[in-house]
Amino acid sequence: MLRLALSEQSEEFRKTLRDWLANNRPPVETADTSLEQFERVGRAWQRQLADGRWLATHWPVEFGGRGLSLVEEAIVQEELVRVSAPQVLGLFGLTMVGPILISHGTKVQRERFLPRLLSGDDIWCQGFSEPGAGSDLAAVKARAVPVDGGYKLSGQKVWTSFAHIADWCFVLCRTSEAEKKHEGLSYLLVDMKSAGIRTRPLQQISGDREFNEVFFDDVFVPAEQLVGQQGEGWKIAISTLMFERVVLTFARQLQSEVALNNMLTEFAKTASASHRVELARAVVDACATRALAYSHLMKYAPGDTPGPEGSIDKLLWSEGFQRLCKLGVALVGSKAALGEVSGEAAAIVHYYLYSRGRTIAAGSSEIQRNIIAERILGLPRLRYEKS
Repeated sequence: MLRLALSEQSEEFRKTLRDWLANNRPPVETADTSLEQFERVGRAWQRQLADGRWLATHWPVEFGGRGLSLVEEAIVQEELVRVSAPQVLGLFGLTMVGPILISHGTKVQRERFLPRLLSGDDIWCQGFSEPGAGSDLAAVKARAVPVDGGYKLSGQKVWTSFAHIADWCFVLCRTSEAEKKHEGLSYLLVDMKSAGIRTRPLQQISGDREFNEVFFDDVFVPAEQLVGQQGEGWKIAISTLMFERVVLTFARQLQSEVALNNMLTEFAKTASASHRVELARAVVDACATRALAYSHLMKYAPGDTPGPEGSIDKLLWSEGFQRLCKLGVALVGSKAALGEVSGEAAAIVHYYLYSRGRTIAAGSSEIQRNIIAERILGLPRLRYEKS
């Protein structure tokens, strides 16, 4: 849909990847849509990509990457979508945990976790949100009490994607009381097989069950699984979210473009004049959002931590995706509401239901606007005095 003129190095990288994909075809989609099949295929495909060194290309060479920029990481995502490859199962770990361990982890942590993270032998989930700490992440109440040799972790996390199949969880928790709620937080790596952990899948309106509640009941976490220093959790969590809003958001943009291309193929010829205008606007929005995302990626040199610009990408993509899916349902017509759909129409309805949570996940639209206002535009934070 959009073709940007990238550097000669980036285009050569794309060509090499395309040649590799031509000889290493991704798994073919089957009628089995179970989570078990998703996990099995996803792990095998990730291992195949890792063997070819096509994952985490922005990591330094000494940690299994290629020392390239985030632009090449985006190219990998584009090319995988082009050949209809399945989702890389360990994307959370590759895009968030890996860079954090490279920046803040110990030598022992890097040697222990990075190779298995690349190969897909370890799948990670994110233990940030809680029932009372979603948009206000600093309000987390999950507590890790220092004990001999480590910590005892207790509390609850929610909206934890793939927690029921994950091997490890990176958890933001409170390790001490502090005057400011952003202080006293720490970042722990928790083995999901530890005693005292329960997961409970949550069914979404779309019917999917990848979200979970996770309960920690006096879970022992060894001291060597603390990332950084005790009390540095907020700083490390923000760095984690910066990677999420840049790399993962780019992958989700591509997902929405697939939905848009399918709508154009299925409905463009028969759509009303007003709907054709909306489809045209959706194409313009998609191209503008991708071009903006690339302009941000190009700013970062290899090894850089992304900045707050990812909040613009995330805001534009998530709200645009909702508008696109709403248009898709309008194109399907009244059968969408009655559930009398199949094929591409059913996929559009599923996209619509899935899209409703996208303006909340990875930081709500309100939070993204605050970040843009304060950290990019430099606007003052409004303070309200009690009357």
